[in-house]
Amino acid sequence: MKCYRCSGVMVYEKFFGIAEEFFGWRCIFCGEIVDNVILENRHEQRKR
Repeated sequence: MKCYRCSGVMVYEKFFGIAEEFFGWRCIFCGEIVDNVILENRHEQRKR
């Protein structure tokens, strides 16, 4: 997977929130983090 921001390499990782754990993609170059919730929110913003 390529990063949307810098076209760098994305790695699939486990992240730890305050009350939960989730999986997502992180760019090893710029640090962009993307998961399903982020992608859904970006998709909704583009509709408007």
